[in-house]
Amino acid sequence: MAEFFQRVSRMLLHIIVAGGAVSLLGACATTIVPPASVDRPQAVFVLDHGRHSSLVLPHPEGFVRYAFGDWGWYAEVDTGRVEASRAVLWPTRAGLGRSLTHEPATREGVRGGLRVGIQDIHEVPVATDRVATLRSSLDARHRAHVASAKHNAVYGLTFVEHPEPYAFWNNSNHKVAQWLRQLGCAIEGSAFWALWRVRRVEDLQAGDVSEQAILR
Repeated sequence: MAEFFQRVSRMLLHIIVAGGAVSLLGACATTIVPPASVDRPQAVFVLDHGRHSSLVLPHPEGFVRYAFGDWGWYAEVDTGRVEASRAVLWPTRAGLGRSLTHEPATREGVRGGLRVGIQDIHEVPVATDRVATLRSSLDARHRAHVASAKHNAVYGLTFVEHPEPYAFWNNSNHKVAQWLRQLGCAIEGSAFWALWRVRRVEDLQAGDVSEQAILR
């Protein structure tokens, strides 16, 4: 009986801590600052799906979309309350989702080519060579774990196991922010929620943000 109450107490503590973190981290939008100048710019797209985000990169055959998420929820389509609570309260198994769409890598092509809910599309100009490097890295990781592949028709993605755990401090939005940094962008804010805005470096005025606020 004592062990039962200890387990309940730990769970309640997790809920309180997670709830407080959500309130503190999720209050503001996250700002994407593209690189100031690049020789050969290419547009990538951050997709806001409501609570989570995904990233679209140009591909020689159209565009490719990547997403990171809880394995049970996205790969095994276990969307019950138990799985949702587990994914929020403590680290869980994670998946990397990928899809290739044979449509132009444009705002119109992305919206028309994907059969998933999109609340907003954020276009971000970055260097072409960085796009190729990130795409190759993510594709290699996806291929390396293809034995675990599971297709989720609802999200239009094929998920494979990801070596990092999913957690409320390492969710789909955090992963998109990480990928954007690899593309040369600066990220201002927590990236906890799928609340994004894009601001060019030349639009920043002295004193708008401190150097400490821009995380690379």
